[in-house]
Amino acid sequence: MQALTEAPGYLPQGEQSLYFVHHRAPGPCRAAVLLAGPLGLERAHAYIVWTRWARHLAARGVDALRLDYRGSGESTGRFEDMTLPCWEADLRAGLEYLRRERPGVPVVLHGLRLGALLAARVFQEEKAEGLLLWDPPESGRAHLMEVLRRKVAADNLEGTGGVARSREDYVAELEAGGFMEVEGFPWSRDFWRSAEAYDLALPARDDGRPWRVVHLDGRPAERCLAPGHGRSVRTPRPFFWTTSNRLLPELGELFDDGASFAAGVGAVGVSQGARS
Repeated sequence: MQALTEAPGYLPQGEQSLYFVHHRAPGPCRAAVLLAGPLGLERAHAYIVWTRWARHLAARGVDALRLDYRGSGESTGRFEDMTLPCWEADLRAGLEYLRRERPGVPVVLHGLRLGALLAARVFQEEKAEGLLLWDPPESGRAHLMEVLRRKVAADNLEGTGGVARSREDYVAELEAGGFMEVEGFPWSRDFWRSAEAYDLALPARDDGRPWRVVHLDGRPAERCLAPGHGRSVRTPRPFFWTTSNRLLPELGELFDDGASFAAGVGAVGVSQGARS
């Protein structure tokens, strides 16, 4: 088996820079996947799995581009200046990079958790050839409320928040315009409000591009979010983005399903290119 190449670098993004790692397929490249990862502490917990997933794709002839949103990870910028639309722009920069590096190769947007919300929005406006969503929240506001629930539990358990407060107390503080530390990141009112009315934007019925929503809780088919485009895979709990205790969960079925989807998008792209 040929050795995999992992090329790190920075992309200019206004006055900031986006850190990325390009996992290159060792032979012919069938497709390229832009990985839109989760937010904050979920990113840290999922980091090892996310890297393993990128390498899994590359080993199967599919390039993968991991990037850190501005204000997080190794990218520059201040988290407190960021909003969800800012991170959509980061994904567009990643798409442009892949198109330059792999001209003519079909590109798949793949998002996990918050990244799924962002990837779905970008897919609406960009000419990516496929969309793969792992465990997407129903909306940006629902996702941030879930994170705040974890903050309430942690603060009350550890006594770090002073007098016990509810999520509604934290929301009122954000709406008042102050900064709030949440899982190590300073949330601003602009960030909080950018998630308002930020619903999961699934492709329209007349969008003929391949797309898939994958639930990771093993739910029955009738409970899948997108009939005809949904799939359920049972992965170990606690989920890999909620804890770092399980460093190497068994995710073979999930990885194989995702790689097969990306390769299928690549096959469709090659077929369309041959006919044009």
